[in-house]
Amino acid sequence: MEKNLFREVYKQVCGLALKDCPPSSLSGLLHGYLSVYSMVRVYPWLEDEYGSLWDIHDRIREIAWVIQELLKDKDIPVDTRAGYVVDLMDAYLLYSDLKFLDTALDAAYEILIPKGSDKIVLPCRTPNICRLLCNCYYFTGEDEWAVLVKGLVVEAMGKSSSFTPEEIITWWKAFLLCESMVMEGEEGGDYERIRMEVKVVQWEDEKIEVFRCVAEDFYLIAEIFEILARREFLVYNENCK
Repeated sequence: MEKNLFREVYKQVCGLALKDCPPSSLSGLLHGYLSVYSMVRVYPWLEDEYGSLWDIHDRIREIAWVIQELLKDKDIPVDTRAGYVVDLMDAYLLYSDLKFLDTALDAAYEILIPKGSDKIVLPCRTPNICRLLCNCYYFTGEDEWAVLVKGLVVEAMGKSSSFTPEEIITWWKAFLLCESMVMEGEEGGDYERIRMEVKVVQWEDEKIEVFRCVAEDFYLIAEIFEILARREFLVYNENCK
């Protein structure tokens, strides 16, 4: 059932003109396509169903260009700006365009290091800032970023019982990134992690049911695309072991 829905959603997003998509939908579209790209790269026969790697690659590049343009507006809220920076960095990991990385790192330093200072100052303590710190650590290897990431994760874990559904979902994405980039192999917080994962799956399922009834909202389409693409990739990984 979910597989059929994913095929329908994929056809829908492939037909979207990015100029018609609100900025809030771009992150979901980008990460959905990144999952599809990874799926087709690992399982080449899926090109018949989802298109060639080059076509998917080109769509990711197109989205990244739009995000890069959005970063030129320095008056947008800092959390939104941090999200754009992380998205551009994520796109660079696939597309390897140094302009994307240079633009992203310049914006990251503007966000995290006040003008005239050489010290990192967190402008807010959000999942996007957490993800930004993770990526800065990944690209620079400087331990200071890792220390800040770990502190922010511990702080967020301590507050997780009071998170709204949206906060749990966004923090969950940040935690996964931290585990893969900064805290790989480290133990701790397993119970809280499992509890959050159960809630994330539950609320994602609820979003999918809402989408079945209301399928015309751009942001919701992008959000469901990201969820279903990630799940589809995980299913293939399990079935092809």
